[in-house]
Amino acid sequence: MPRKPRVLSSTGIYHIVLRSVNQHIIFEEDFDYKKFLFTLSDCKMKYDIKIYAYCLMDNHIHILLNSTAENLPLFFQSLGTRFVRWYNNKYLRTGHLFQDRFYSTVIEDVRNFLAALVYIHNNPVKANMCRYPSEYKWSSCSAYYNQNNPLVDLDLAYDIVGSRDYLLDFFAKDSDNAINKLFSDDHKIQKHFFTDEKALEIFKSVTHLASTSEVITLNKTERNFFVRLLRRYGLTIRQIARLMDISEKTVKRLCENDPITPSPGVKKKMTL
Repeated sequence: MPRKPRVLSSTGIYHIVLRSVNQHIIFEEDFDYKKFLFTLSDCKMKYDIKIYAYCLMDNHIHILLNSTAENLPLFFQSLGTRFVRWYNNKYLRTGHLFQDRFYSTVIEDVRNFLAALVYIHNNPVKANMCRYPSEYKWSSCSAYYNQNNPLVDLDLAYDIVGSRDYLLDFFAKDSDNAINKLFSDDHKIQKHFFTDEKALEIFKSVTHLASTSEVITLNKTERNFFVRLLRRYGLTIRQIARLMDISEKTVKRLCENDPITPSPGVKKKMTL
């Protein structure tokens, strides 16, 4: 039977799992982990991939990423080919290392994004390899605790939750209860995030400008008003900064004391 076509994410975000053939041990020593991460970083730049989380286990790998539908298979083909060629040469073996097709789950909303983030980082804890996710050396968890890791894009998680401190507090709690609390009346956040294309559409609708180049025609009061309004519509700080041609720091400052929960009049528009 032919394989079913891969389900594509409207947000471009996927939880990917790479499994070894016959549960073969992928990483036998520290340098193997380092080589994979180096190859991952190189392919990430080549195919313009954003990586939000990863965890390298003995015989499988988790990656939470953002990619176009066209680049996703090319990215993994390049990653697999390069790493397996090096691995087979080092260990004097031949043949496949990973299963033919990587497993992917589409991430369409904020709740599933946060659940995947927690699940990926908790893998070593569930395998009794460490007590806390941040202790595990070969995952991205420590990056969220201020350890430098240019491979990981942290901004989306911070934007969703509201701050780094709240995200770390979220990590420290029971994940199911923490996720439910994030969506309670005490801490409302947007239920969905938007692709950049959808964000541009919202920008034009809100500002009545034909393009982002016309932002320079706004005076400061008008600009600040639209920044806050776009945040209420659910755009991320990074998206607003790009659209309004200002720094992310400025967006954060302007929205710091402004609620990001959409008003009843715009709730219907907050769908992907």
